[in-house]
Amino acid sequence: MQNISFTIAAEGSLFLLPDPVTCFQSASYHQTQTFQLSQDASIVVLDWLTSGRMSIGEEWAFSRYYSSNEVWVEGKRVAKDVMLLDEEQADSMNKVPVRTLSDRLAPYSCYAMVILYGPLVKTTLMHLSALYDQISIFRTKVPRDMVWSLSPISVHSGAIVRVAGKETETVRRWLGQSLQGLQDAIGREVYQKAFQ
Repeated sequence: MQNISFTIAAEGSLFLLPDPVTCFQSASYHQTQTFQLSQDASIVVLDWLTSGRMSIGEEWAFSRYYSSNEVWVEGKRVAKDVMLLDEEQADSMNKVPVRTLSDRLAPYSCYAMVILYGPLVKTTLMHLSALYDQISIFRTKVPRDMVWSLSPISVHSGAIVRVAGKETETVRRWLGQSLQGLQDAIGREVYQKAFQ
């Protein structure tokens, strides 16, 4: 279990861009992250996971994954995102067959969530909003290699981006291209390390 709290002062920033979590077989992962921001602070939080160690046949083989991210600005919660993945338990009263994580999450093997908030991310938010406005939704017979969504969390101040992809590298490339506006704030070298 991992609980982390961050405090970001006025005009400060935090860019949390880790590698994706990759759980081993039967693993139980639990993470809670809380971000306390002053009004003019900025954050970018990337929280993502892969289906497991696919090279040795461990795809969605962990027992439980829980990740919670909460953002507070001046004592007011502006966002909370929770992802809980666990194996369904058989229920003798329920006639519906139990579905594995793999059955429920296929065809995607990488899921990512990005929280963006504050003045340093406004240009990136405008770019993402413009991209999102261009999306046409229609039914397809074959799932796309990657899908994404954008949810505003505060009027023109933040958003949550969710991405699902068949391959981790597809998600990494998309994040790298879509969040390019952050390079100036965090530096080219750090940005490239996070997304290449």
